[in-house]
Amino acid sequence: MTASKFAIAASPASAQTVPDDVRCMLLSNMFATGARDEKARNVAAQSLGFYIGRLDGRADPQGIVTAKRAQPSSIDPKTAGPAMDVCASRLARAAQSIQALGKTTAPHK
Repeated sequence: MTASKFAIAASPASAQTVPDDVRCMLLSNMFATGARDEKARNVAAQSLGFYIGRLDGRADPQGIVTAKRAQPSSIDPKTAGPAMDVCASRLARAAQSIQALGKTTAPHK
């Protein structure tokens, strides 16, 4: 399996649906276990945890099952890398947003 480096760059925020998060979870799992490049595996593993957390926090189990069943039965290797880039970018934007909040919040004394 060939994986891109999952370029993590800031890009415009966009709302994601439960099916989008399920697709990213499935892609992340695929690359976390199958990417040849260690950096790509690590980014995918981080993304997997992120998307599991998103789904756990906002989707009911039946909604996740329904979204998973609606996904294609296989992932096209030609589009998997670019799709994973989009998923990893969402994680990067979320991390940047949280880090920015930490910089603007003074610690309590």
